[in-house]
Amino acid sequence: MGPLLAGLGGYGWRVVPVFAAIFLLWLVALRPQEWPQSRADWMQPDSWLAMAARAVVQLLLVVLCFGIGRGLAGVAGLDLHLPFMGPILLSFLAVPIARIAWPPQRAQELDSFLDEAIASVEASTPPAETAERLAELRLFAARLTEPLADLRDDTRPDVIEAHLHALQTHLPPATLLDALHDRLASPRNGRVMRRAFILQATDPLLAEACRGRAAPVTALQVAGVDADLLDLFARRCTALLDADADAWGDCPNEAALTEAALPPEAEPARPALAALAARNRALAPLSA
Repeated sequence: MGPLLAGLGGYGWRVVPVFAAIFLLWLVALRPQEWPQSRADWMQPDSWLAMAARAVVQLLLVVLCFGIGRGLAGVAGLDLHLPFMGPILLSFLAVPIARIAWPPQRAQELDSFLDEAIASVEASTPPAETAERLAELRLFAARLTEPLADLRDDTRPDVIEAHLHALQTHLPPATLLDALHDRLASPRNGRVMRRAFILQATDPLLAEACRGRAAPVTALQVAGVDADLLDLFARRCTALLDADADAWGDCPNEAALTEAALPPEAEPARPALAALAARNRALAPLSA
């Protein structure tokens, strides 16, 4: 408003450097962190170059506002009689007012918040190369789990577990779990794949590597109402909690274990589920 009013009032172009200096003072007052902080910093050529660039930008801004004011005055035929120092004082007083209304600390906090937000977005959006590597790893995992799909449904859990141990030397635990979960959607993969998923979801290595993923909860859903699978899940999940109490947050809560209505054919799994519910209750934070 200062240079604009000066233009409307018919001031000469000699006031333009004065307004440019005030505009630079405004930048220093509101964003001191962007200016050199020591004498050594001021001696750097980059500092002078940055200051010159800012000065040119502020000069152009003042010339633009002042020129608009002069143009409006000429077109409208205005003949404003303003105090000589009025527009200059208006611009100068805007500096302390702006400093009070917008402290430099707030600007720094906003800059830090924006930098953290941008970094978070960039971190959550993997580059194309990373996405391509993940796709290749998932395809590799699908090929490695192919022999599991060829096993008979009556394959013993210890045999399946041996296959999983062999696969864990080539695949990260989470990738292996994802590959097993993908195979569950295929109609040709029956109970053997469900057993494999339950065994992997309750593996201590996976529980440690994938905190917060709640893989045992998914394993309980995969077991459904199959008594053998429910019994396997309950025994495995109980052993997991015995070995790693921190896995409690990822396991089904007591209500999910005791309130589920089991059909008659799933009744043999009730003792194992009851033991798991008791272990869960003992580890609950408010159990004491």
